[in-house]
Amino acid sequence: MHRITAYLDGRPYRLITPRPSNTTRFAVNHFHDSWHVVSDRTGAVLFARLMWGLAHERYPNTLVVIDRRHLDPNPFDAEPSPPIVLFAGERTPFGGRAARDLRRLLPTLGRPDGTVYWRTHGLDAALADPDAWMRRHPEPMWDWDRERRHKRKPEDTVRDGLLVLPANVDALRREAVRIAGMEVSAATPMAYEYLRRYEFQIFHDYRRRVSAARTARREIEALPVPPNRFGSGRYNDADVPRMHIWDRGTEIRKARMRGRRVHARPELYHTRSINDIQRSGATAHERHRDPPSNT
Repeated sequence: MHRITAYLDGRPYRLITPRPSNTTRFAVNHFHDSWHVVSDRTGAVLFARLMWGLAHERYPNTLVVIDRRHLDPNPFDAEPSPPIVLFAGERTPFGGRAARDLRRLLPTLGRPDGTVYWRTHGLDAALADPDAWMRRHPEPMWDWDRERRHKRKPEDTVRDGLLVLPANVDALRREAVRIAGMEVSAATPMAYEYLRRYEFQIFHDYRRRVSAARTARREIEALPVPPNRFGSGRYNDADVPRMHIWDRGTEIRKARMRGRRVHARPELYHTRSINDIQRSGATAHERHRDPPSNT
């Protein structure tokens, strides 16, 4: 892990980031009023170790930052992912000014000030019998209705373009065990953990999904009248161009899995503009499933 010293809101902070040589990737998605961190099994293990180590970090004002060097666009509609910031809330204040300073600093991060040996002692023992570990470290009673109301306000979790995920030390450890315990395979290609502030989701074919979503987004944006709602920051689940990218990405991914040549665009997109598609409200999947009647 790399260590960088930065001054945010007038305070010195230790920024901990994965080495650029680390090929693990993450993505961020907002869907159904909930933020999702998305990766594969390797990403889940790394994320869990980052959380566990942060819970045992003895230095205050320590932020774990996952920035563009380890971020993909999300694997559904290729929306760019915001940087992710983790910290222990009891030890590290991180308000709006600090978030703004960090956001401005991230594109210009230079050479690290040093390296850190990230200690995760105890995590492997916890994962050997996670159920027993959870019984010894039960989750406290929580007002879930209040938490759900909190989660439905994206601005509470996103600060100045950063996905901010604070937690107390005990919550960091519990969530690390839950995330590291997820498994995926060809037979069970997706797994998720619903956590307090967000959901962690992993796919067996995460990288293939990201690649297909990127291709689909390029195709939809190349239509005669390009989508006019990208970059709004509203993350509307009913956004029709977003639904088309999602559907087209699925078509591309399945065709690649079958080893078939992927046509540049399906016939639907050759003959209709994006405004026509928006007005119809039909996705590519719906058009193929329910073709218009000739009667």
